[in-house]
Amino acid sequence: MPKKYLIGVDLGTSSTKAALYKTDGTLVIEANREVPIYTPKPGVVEQENDDFYRTAAETVAQCIHQSGIDAKDVAAIAFDSQMAGIGAVDEDFKPACRFDSWLDMRCQPYIEEMERVGGKRITELTGCPPTCDHGPKILWWKHEHPQTYKNVAKFVTPSGYVAGKLAGLKADQAFMDYTFIHFSGFSDSKALAWSEELCTMFDIDKDKLPRILSPWEVVGEVSDSTAKEFGLANGTLVVAGCGDAAACALGAGVVQPGMVFDIAGTASVLAATTDTFVADLNNPSQHAFGNSGFV
Repeated sequence: MPKKYLIGVDLGTSSTKAALYKTDGTLVIEANREVPIYTPKPGVVEQENDDFYRTAAETVAQCIHQSGIDAKDVAAIAFDSQMAGIGAVDEDFKPACRFDSWLDMRCQPYIEEMERVGGKRITELTGCPPTCDHGPKILWWKHEHPQTYKNVAKFVTPSGYVAGKLAGLKADQAFMDYTFIHFSGFSDSKALAWSEELCTMFDIDKDKLPRILSPWEVVGEVSDSTAKEFGLANGTLVVAGCGDAAACALGAGVVQPGMVFDIAGTASVLAATTDTFVADLNNPSQHAFGNSGFV
């Protein structure tokens, strides 16, 4: 018998929102929870990967319970998340450090270093100039906290962490869908691959970068140990998902070249769609959204 429902979860900077939909796109119910933000000292903004997981579990379980549906009728679940911050897992897929928020500016010296050493080439390959995103943050961990960097098996986004833990993935199965990789500092966004050139340029261990997937790829199934936390049935499909800006565009129907959309969230985004990868080398201060199709 065909499954009747889908679940989408947005892992935002300040809150987590879950929504239950019929497969025809009709909204059934939604729920949200605040996500803690930790600021132990000026300029430091961190979050806990397991706060993302906990709030995702709570909101999904609330949707299932309050809607009264049979959890076995949920076909799949997917996550989107804030895009420019980065977290990490160890060999046991446990957090190797706190999530380094896109609001955290400790990496400023490494933004400047990446710009000085290869700013134009980074923009050309990733689609995004050096900014407060994955690349400078990874370099900060590498040089300022080498033992933590050594313990990192894979760097992951919030959506990659929550989906991976929900599906019981191993560290070597960690993933990042391609809508995030322009923010990595180390990708070849047109090829949808990690750039050997950029990793070599900044002496980054490419093995610490997760596999790159498409947003619609199934990464696993809800495991026995996590099904109860989310109120889901064992075996429910877990899909890779995407970055929050990409999810906003899709949800707004911005799916054809030449369309423009404006996001007014914790960060404001004004973007237009193209049908090919475009790296804007003439206006390096303007962020591009890599191969997600946004410029």
